[in-house]
Amino acid sequence: MPELRKDPVVGRWVIISTERAKRPSYGQHEVRAPRSGPCPFCEGNEAMTPPEIMAYRPGGSNRGSPGWTLRVVPNKFPALMIEGGLDRRGDGVYDLMNGIGAHEVVIETPKHETNMGTLSEKQFEEVLWAYRDRILDLREYKRFRYVL
Repeated sequence: MPELRKDPVVGRWVIISTERAKRPSYGQHEVRAPRSGPCPFCEGNEAMTPPEIMAYRPGGSNRGSPGWTLRVVPNKFPALMIEGGLDRRGDGVYDLMNGIGAHEVVIETPKHETNMGTLSEKQFEEVLWAYRDRILDLREYKRFRYVL
């Protein structure tokens, strides 16, 4: 489970999440060739991601299927976990607690090659509404103090 450690010098909390090292692109900083094969974030490949938390579906398509304009899914390699308790404790000079929180991926468009700068005004508005909707939903978890 991820943990939070308080830096004793500056008093900031930092996230230590060893699970994120298992991500497919961890440690690769060079420019890579375009991906071959299906993209898990493109429309039609919904089964390649965790089950969606939220989606905008103007045509009323079914959850987990094509027909969306924006989707939100849990991160496969989260820096924080919703489950569990804080379990605050000390270890040497560190204050520690479990890394409790939500780590979600907002898929802004059904086509991965589109970037925020090329979205229409309506699409960009939809992205902002999605962030608002997720923040309002996450506010219901009293353990969460802020959203980043």
